[in-house]
Amino acid sequence: MIPVYNEADIVGQVIEHLASQGIKLVVLDNGSTDGSFEIIKNYVGKEVLSVQRMVTEKFELRLMLRRLYAMATEQNPDWILLSGADEFLESPYRSFTLNKAIQIEAERGFNLIQFNNFEFYPTENDFASQETDVRRRLRYYSWNDDAQFRCWKMYPSVSVFETIGHDAELPDGTPAHVSPNKFVLRHYKIRSYEHGLRKIFHDRLPRFSPEERAKGWHVEYDNFGTHRDYFVIDSSKLTHYDEDGNWNLAKTFDGYFGAWNSPSASEKIAKLQNDIMILNSSLSLRLARRVPFGARIRKLLVPKK
Repeated sequence: MIPVYNEADIVGQVIEHLASQGIKLVVLDNGSTDGSFEIIKNYVGKEVLSVQRMVTEKFELRLMLRRLYAMATEQNPDWILLSGADEFLESPYRSFTLNKAIQIEAERGFNLIQFNNFEFYPTENDFASQETDVRRRLRYYSWNDDAQFRCWKMYPSVSVFETIGHDAELPDGTPAHVSPNKFVLRHYKIRSYEHGLRKIFHDRLPRFSPEERAKGWHVEYDNFGTHRDYFVIDSSKLTHYDEDGNWNLAKTFDGYFGAWNSPSASEKIAKLQNDIMILNSSLSLRLARRVPFGARIRKLLVPKK
């Protein structure tokens, strides 16, 4: 199941990825205005079993999940998987597709699959790249959480509506047997500075349902400002991914509630003092002090006390 709203630059990549992993899709478009719906329709009859369009004034995730769940159950699935339109879900086993990995967990008696959520960010190293494949363009991430139970065995009365899709409430009397093997979720919620501004301040914050906000939902963008440093993250705070299946499970950066990377005044002063120290010890300045006009250069380069 994939809910979509204005993800034209990535939704095709997500659909093709899941299809390559042996996953059939039902997709619900929430009235996208950027061409997402037209892109999705190109996959109907192949990767996408069913697509519907539901236009609402507000971004009502609970309503979308109910519609998606109805669409999914019409296909009589054995398992259901929930993916965002900006997420790539992967098997923890490098040699197996996502479909095969789910079968393995089913054969072992598990009925619920948990995911590690790795958040990828634009950085100073990649945000200006012209690469269209987001997984090649954005290579830096931080582990964010594992509260992502995105795949579950199909039961007649399972619910995902009160957990914003982060968990599946199994029917009463059905014990949850969670696989100890956590699967991989690669999340690309912000793909550039410009994309972040548009998504947060146009597509999301003004459209979130007040009723869902009152429940404590949709708070992930509340602390964002418009400065570039909220969106383009210093790569030294992140881990570079080499597409080798080796993930850093440390939370090196928390971007869930917004990040401000602008250095403080004390940090700026410390950096300036360090730059002056380096300059004072530089070969060019030592040479300048030896020549007749060195005194004038020193007045320019050495700050007054």
